[in-house]
Amino acid sequence: MIYKYYLTISLALLVSFIVLAAIISPRINDTDEGPSAIVESDKVVYLQVNNPHLEPLNQIMILFSQYGRGVAWTMTGILLFIFGGWTGRKTAIVMAITMLILIPIGTIAKEIVGRMRPAMPDAEILVAPDSGYSFPSGHTVIASSGAALMLALFRGSYKKLAVSIGLAVEAALVCFSRVYVGDHYALDIAGGILLGVGVAFIFISVTKRVEQLLQPLTKALKP
Repeated sequence: MIYKYYLTISLALLVSFIVLAAIISPRINDTDEGPSAIVESDKVVYLQVNNPHLEPLNQIMILFSQYGRGVAWTMTGILLFIFGGWTGRKTAIVMAITMLILIPIGTIAKEIVGRMRPAMPDAEILVAPDSGYSFPSGHTVIASSGAALMLALFRGSYKKLAVSIGLAVEAALVCFSRVYVGDHYALDIAGGILLGVGVAFIFISVTKRVEQLLQPLTKALKP
């Protein structure tokens, strides 16, 4: 029964993502009146997060920004599959499927929305800007979906819960770092969370079916 709630929440998150995308898309709201108040507020938040750089924090944020998505979550999936038992293997496989689906969805969403990367004179850019459009943040899509899957699926003991919470904190730092280093606006991060968690919840809602499909694989992997 609880899995049905995940599907309901997923639909709410994805609808919210579509609404937010429509609000900030210059292709939809390109008027003579200029950017909306929401877009202008987003720029203010961006500068508030981006400008007060602290030298000891800079390198940490750069590391999270550059390696907190692909490297961290790839290694997480591999370690879960090898050492996580049945729960870890199930979580790793669902995570891999979810992320493989989210990558093209995020790319298509960027092209549809067409929001440019931050380019403000007062900004302090710490890394070379990624090519392509800005909304939603691809790093956030992947990290937030991984965190949602871990918290929902990899639990049952204090040790597993601690691992899941630790990775959720890692995902939050990845999200924050993308604004801190100057590569994304805050609403790019919000959109990434809505999309990533929304799609992840769809797969969580059908976990029982996934478990049934994985049973033959699990038996084949047993020594």
